[in-house]
Amino acid sequence: MSVPELLAERSLRLVPRTSHCATSVRPISWVSTTELPDPVPFLRGAELVLTTGMQERSDEQWWDLVDRLARLPVAALCFGTGLVHRAVPDVVVRAAEECGLALVESPCEVPFIQISHWVADQIFAAQYDAVRANVAVQDELVRALLDGNGLTGLLSRLHVHLGRAPVAVLGVDGAVLAKFPQHAAPPDPGARRPVEIDRVPVAQVCADIPAKLESVLSFAANILGLEIARHQAVLTGRRELLGQVVEDVLEHVISDREARARLLRARVPIDEPNHVVLAVVDGPADRLRRLPWAVGQLVERRDDHQPTAVIDGTALLIVPAAADAAGVAAELRDRLAVLDPQVGVGVSTARTGVRGLRIGHAEARQASAQGPGVHPAGPLSVTGLLAGSVDLPLRDLAETTLARLLRYDAEHDGELLRTLRAYLDHDCSPSATAQALTVHRNSLRYRLGLIEQLTGRDLARLTDRIELWFAVRALSPGAGGP
Repeated sequence: MSVPELLAERSLRLVPRTSHCATSVRPISWVSTTELPDPVPFLRGAELVLTTGMQERSDEQWWDLVDRLARLPVAALCFGTGLVHRAVPDVVVRAAEECGLALVESPCEVPFIQISHWVADQIFAAQYDAVRANVAVQDELVRALLDGNGLTGLLSRLHVHLGRAPVAVLGVDGAVLAKFPQHAAPPDPGARRPVEIDRVPVAQVCADIPAKLESVLSFAANILGLEIARHQAVLTGRRELLGQVVEDVLEHVISDREARARLLRARVPIDEPNHVVLAVVDGPADRLRRLPWAVGQLVERRDDHQPTAVIDGTALLIVPAAADAAGVAAELRDRLAVLDPQVGVGVSTARTGVRGLRIGHAEARQASAQGPGVHPAGPLSVTGLLAGSVDLPLRDLAETTLARLLRYDAEHDGELLRTLRAYLDHDCSPSATAQALTVHRNSLRYRLGLIEQLTGRDLARLTDRIELWFAVRALSPGAGGP
């Protein structure tokens, strides 16, 4: 509510005393009645200040008070006459005119409480109308999202309520997931509101709009987050159910016949050749379960393109041979990188049937252990299968077997582990090992004797060689590879 609207109310009988009353556009936020010597410290600005001028002031003091009220600034000064002053003092009128302050006169026949009540009624009425209009907008946005039109429907209605400003949804990487109108450029910089799931930003809604419309944008971001979280929960449940089926298949809990039937019911084309794409995420398994993999997919309520299973900290996708398995694996890696930047993704050979799924799982798991990035499956190896098994603490056993040797290397800056690895990799040939390490054969002989002493193993015995070979392989970078 503005000063001109206040003056237009005839029942208040207010009289303008400065030219600024007609031009003031500053809204009145509240009414403050005061007779304090210095009311300024108790004001926040934009108030209609009511006073009868009860405090005696010199011209300089009146001028200083008016100047400070104008600089705060208040919306207007209402001077009550007929009790203390018969008219508004000339110094107050001159000061208000020069300082740019709206000054109105109120006769004593109209009590200040009447003015206060009228202003409060107008403010509350305006606020109620604003709340009711805002609720109507919010209800329309919710219907637009839930009526089956998805993200496009929401953005089209949001576009209308934002004064037809272009609006877009961006991914956390800044990529445009959706926009309306389609031909419009994404707003930049514009107002931005995050879309969150469990307090984790997954996208942002942006539009180039004035501040008064930002609440509408915030509500759109909130309901978008709720819709994404709802469908995320649905997809997570499906992935975990398929994960239980796959786990039963891998552990031979059910027969191959039952496994085939259950996989078909889960929409896995098990009778056709499929790649297994697999990644193991380092850290708590719940992080993978709660990760929103594709915001656009979630908002549009689309199912996974390929059957997707979540088993503890492992994500497994079953990709038809005709599809781009490497591209799917790269997308999975990019998605999971927010949880584990060093995640490795393995891609198996395309195989058919339940047995093919088991072998494909072993191939993909072995390939994923090669390190960060996407890795196609190579020939299966016994060491790779052992190192890839979550049930065998192979690395712990290896560190126990080679504990004294590792301690010796650490304390003496030794080369014993490197020597043992080279000796085993060169089929225990002293000459080939010495040449590979560029050492004299006597030095090699001394190192091998020290290795036997520290490990308690005899390098001449086949069983001891095998045990040491497994231990060395388990401690090798990318353990689990062929």
